[in-house]
Amino acid sequence: MANRLAHEKSLYLRQHAENPVDWYPWCEEAFQRALQEDKPIFLSIGYSACHWCHVMERESFADPEVAQVLNEHFVCIKVDREERPDVDAFYMQACQAITGHGGWPLTIIMTPSKLPFFASTYFPKTDRYGRPGLLTLLRQIAELWRTRRQDLLSYAQRVVEFLRTHRQPLGSHPTSELLQRAYEQLERQYDPRYGGFGGAPKFPMVPQLLFLLRWWYRTGESKALQMVEHSLQQMRFGGLYDHVGFGFHRYATDERWRIPHFEKMLYDQALLLLAYAEAYQIRPSPLWAQTVREVIAYCERELLAPEGAFYTSEDADSAGEEGAFYLWSDAELRHLLSDQEYEFLRFAFGVEPYGNLPELGQNHLFQTAPWEALGEHFGLATEALQHLWETIRQKLFAYRRRRVPPQRDEKVLTDWNGLMLAALCTAARSLGDERYQAMASRTAGWFLRCWKEHGTLFHCYADGSWSVPGLLDDYAFLLWGLVELYGTQLDVAVLEAALQIGQQLRERFWDSAAGAFYLTSPSTNELPLRYREDADGATPSGAAVACWNFLRLAYITGDTQWQTWAEEALAAAPTTVQEVPMAFPGLLIALDMAHGPTSEICFLAETPSDGLSKLIQEAHRHFLPRSVFLGAVGKDVVESFRRLAPAYTQYPLLPEPAAYVCVDGACQRPVTTAESLRELLPIRQAE
Repeated sequence: MANRLAHEKSLYLRQHAENPVDWYPWCEEAFQRALQEDKPIFLSIGYSACHWCHVMERESFADPEVAQVLNEHFVCIKVDREERPDVDAFYMQACQAITGHGGWPLTIIMTPSKLPFFASTYFPKTDRYGRPGLLTLLRQIAELWRTRRQDLLSYAQRVVEFLRTHRQPLGSHPTSELLQRAYEQLERQYDPRYGGFGGAPKFPMVPQLLFLLRWWYRTGESKALQMVEHSLQQMRFGGLYDHVGFGFHRYATDERWRIPHFEKMLYDQALLLLAYAEAYQIRPSPLWAQTVREVIAYCERELLAPEGAFYTSEDADSAGEEGAFYLWSDAELRHLLSDQEYEFLRFAFGVEPYGNLPELGQNHLFQTAPWEALGEHFGLATEALQHLWETIRQKLFAYRRRRVPPQRDEKVLTDWNGLMLAALCTAARSLGDERYQAMASRTAGWFLRCWKEHGTLFHCYADGSWSVPGLLDDYAFLLWGLVELYGTQLDVAVLEAALQIGQQLRERFWDSAAGAFYLTSPSTNELPLRYREDADGATPSGAAVACWNFLRLAYITGDTQWQTWAEEALAAAPTTVQEVPMAFPGLLIALDMAHGPTSEICFLAETPSDGLSKLIQEAHRHFLPRSVFLGAVGKDVVESFRRLAPAYTQYPLLPEPAAYVCVDGACQRPVTTAESLRELLPIRQAE
């Protein structure tokens, strides 16, 4: 018999609908019941693409013995972290404060008033290797709740008080010295052999890569660019990348990027797409362009919803096994391929007769060397070798399509789509591909129609309706995407929407008394504290992205109010940024822009034309991280643009398309050719 989760919109919650656990979704009814029955809350947080979340569900939550203990002694709540990132963020912060680490599935035990007194992650059902199992834990806590409740309540109060007070703001504008120190810390953490930072497990850490590109642009430090390019190459060659169907898995379990956890998340596709597109602007490597095109092809094929937004993720598991969709037995490969094709795959993609995952007897493909080196080994030109691989890839892809696919989580998240919008625009500019611009415009249009209809943003869309009021990251990441879209296609209506959403962001999430951005607005917060996060995780901090884009809106419009708001946000950074600046790359990107020099590149034209396109393409193809693109096309549209950006009223509309370039307030005469524009752009050439 299905429990209460059967009718939830979240795929993750519905995956627990057949559990014998008497689950509630996050709702007031659950907390009222806990009060009435005088029981603690057992809160479990995860997401549908999480392998260990599925393991804990099968081992424990589907088990009648565990369910009996949970139902007798606790009120049980299940939360999808992607649907309720505010709930997840607060209790993950509590878990890190209590245990020093975090992760999913997240296990929290708390009072009926939502104060946590126990936190951890995955538990097996029974005791294992000296670690208590879930049954042992539950029985011990039930006994403590009965006999030593006051101790638990006092501890919960101390946890929340620590969360309330442990982050103190700088109180002043951080100095540019932080940029240097962050670079030095990242250089020490860098893995010179395999790329990336630290050892296994290895995450892409894209915000740090984006910061390093900007540090190279500021200083010309070749090591910073080399660290990024090496990491991008190693990730692309490794098993983190799906060489058959494209797209990136979540993270690698080994230091060489070869064996991943197999879930694919939209935000990883978006952020890595950004990194490869920006790297291509610096050094137009065919591998970077190919990666950009393939990642977009994957997202379009597997994650694009009919309305133009993008779905959330694909699961790590299929047919009940992690990675089953992606792995290959030696027998399968020999059956599918000719002898020549098999020998190529064996050498070039790490195939072993007993599997490169010998414990499973399976192979996961990773490229063992660059194409040029492989060509030398096989005595073939690079083009011929790549043609051979494409023939093999299509055979493998067609065969793989016959397998049980990973389950797709078809909820739509505003914040992750904002990242994808920014990435598509960057890819469109970098590669000069108008189709990517059209995809971005369609995605933005769908979210803007919702925003105009409701006057607000929501976080989650599923089963035909919106839920969860918009959070800081929803506003900040969509704002980022809209600023990128305006700079890509110069649609003044997009700029107007960005300005209004930016205003709403400031009004709803900035706390003037505390001097900080919070994840929730005061009217929608359901937690013991309003949560703030300035450090970056898998995605950039929403507060940092808001700050950076406030600066860009200041340069686009000439309105100093945006500058003031950005400076206040920088001063709100926690004091820990002084100790570990490498943990705050999003903030450092904003700080880099705040310290300049910055440039505005304004395009004005009476009508679209080839001449205008050439001007825009010339500016777009370069890596100009402290520049903003602005302007308008058409007499009436130019007047609308000038109302939004009165600082540019004095720029005349010439008979032919023109570009105006200003660097740190010093404006040059208009130019009308790509060649003359290039001479004015603040370009740094890679060595």
